[in-house]
Amino acid sequence: MSIQVGDMITFERTFTVEDVELFTKVSGDTGAHHITPDEQGRLVIQGLLTATLPTKIGGDHNVLARTVNFEFLRPVYSGDTITCEVTILEI
Repeated sequence: MSIQVGDMITFERTFTVEDVELFTKVSGDTGAHHITPDEQGRLVIQGLLTATLPTKIGGDHNVLARTVNFEFLRPVYSGDTITCEVTILEI
């Protein structure tokens, strides 16, 4: 599939406790909120783990991103599903 300027591509993912545990090992981000469940048994997902969603889109389309901007509006917890929307601005 060929991408064009203006295309919007989306990818959705539900994060698990195992995702947080693996990313904790890889990143070394052992903040208490990432390793200690809250009163509902959830862990806070590392911000940079949520930021990996665009890499799936880049990999699917065999592209390298030069610029990626993130705005973290609120915490994401294990069990939450988030959607990544990528808009192609330039090729």
